[in-house]
Amino acid sequence: MNAARSKLALWGTEGEAVIVETGHPWRLILWEKAQYVPCFDLGGDVWFTPEWFETSSPEDPHCYEVIMDKDCRFSEAQIEESGPARVTVHWKNALCNSLYRIFHGNTRSEEFYRVFPDGIAVRQLVGWPGDQSPDGINPGIWEVEEFILINGPGVLPEDCVEPIGFTLTNLAGDTLDIKWPHPFDQGKALCQLKPEIAEWSEYIGVVHLRDHPNPFVAFPRNRLLFPHANCQACGKPHPQMNAFPGASNYSHWPANDSREFVGWLRATDEEVRTRATHTSFVNCGYSYGGVTPPRPSSWLFLTGAVTGGVDEARSLAGSWLGRAKVESSHLFEGYSYSQRAYCFRASTPGPIRIKLSPTQPIINPVLRLYFGRPPVKVVWEGKELPASEFEAQAVGDDVVVWINRKLDRETTLEIETK
Repeated sequence: MNAARSKLALWGTEGEAVIVETGHPWRLILWEKAQYVPCFDLGGDVWFTPEWFETSSPEDPHCYEVIMDKDCRFSEAQIEESGPARVTVHWKNALCNSLYRIFHGNTRSEEFYRVFPDGIAVRQLVGWPGDQSPDGINPGIWEVEEFILINGPGVLPEDCVEPIGFTLTNLAGDTLDIKWPHPFDQGKALCQLKPEIAEWSEYIGVVHLRDHPNPFVAFPRNRLLFPHANCQACGKPHPQMNAFPGASNYSHWPANDSREFVGWLRATDEEVRTRATHTSFVNCGYSYGGVTPPRPSSWLFLTGAVTGGVDEARSLAGSWLGRAKVESSHLFEGYSYSQRAYCFRASTPGPIRIKLSPTQPIINPVLRLYFGRPPVKVVWEGKELPASEFEAQAVGDDVVVWINRKLDRETTLEIETK
């Protein structure tokens, strides 16, 4: 796994890109011609993104979001760290309209994608609603996530989307399936389709594709990890999610430098044949009723792609959200959801001994040790693991260890660093 900056020529245009190669049938790309929006390249000119921070104004039909920044005046991406145990990319942007007016003068966001050797990433979105001017009057929405498929020239979503195009599920195994093309002419709140989702503890969405990995996004209902106002559709305390209106392609993004539009541009048949388009399934917001989140606010997501469908996505989400009980010979600093890591600090020299008792199976456990440097020795239940079964990486004065194992019972580890 590695990250590099290079030129990327695609879909009739060329721009700078940060590319994270995962060693799986998907990779993460932040491309200048898509305003550096983090996207998973799933192969065959099919990409997926879980979106960005977005708002709107009641005064005009403009969208205030990064994809309006065609010149990348405010959008920039950088590699913060690249190594065998994780890659971190940092993306900054402003919420402007196509005239480069920034909502309330200084509304912006930044995102961190921490990508691990299994090709799965934690997305941390930090939103900074503006407070410097009345531009835009009052916000209509604050959107933080959307399941968006990007289709290369000549690629139609119906060419690769399964008849059941989208599934929303939780760790208990409850599901809501949505057909593709979906039947909704207008946006439809998912809690109107299945009222029980208002009580779910977490949400795991999977887009079902033929002959491609299935992209997924998971996030909790916990307001400390995922801030949200009460749903405007049902009034209950859960993040509002909506089926996107119309099973259509839109031509204004990506790889389109035109600013001659407001709102959305539905793609013509000619545009579908000749340029990249995008298709949206379900969106999710802090609020769709004008309630503004604090400045700043942070949202956490687990995202990536799976080849095992809903069951695999559910297992990964459970591993991330269902923290284990921990006993350690050294100080346990806590579980970092944003790093997907159990964190420890040493006050005495020598190996650290850790006992993990999972409430959910832990897929590929990650440890951050606030001491030591590689090389690292890992002993799993009394047996030393070969170097092929884990990765270790220096992060400042610390070390991050990613272990290619499934921990589904009480397990004792011993980690020795340099």
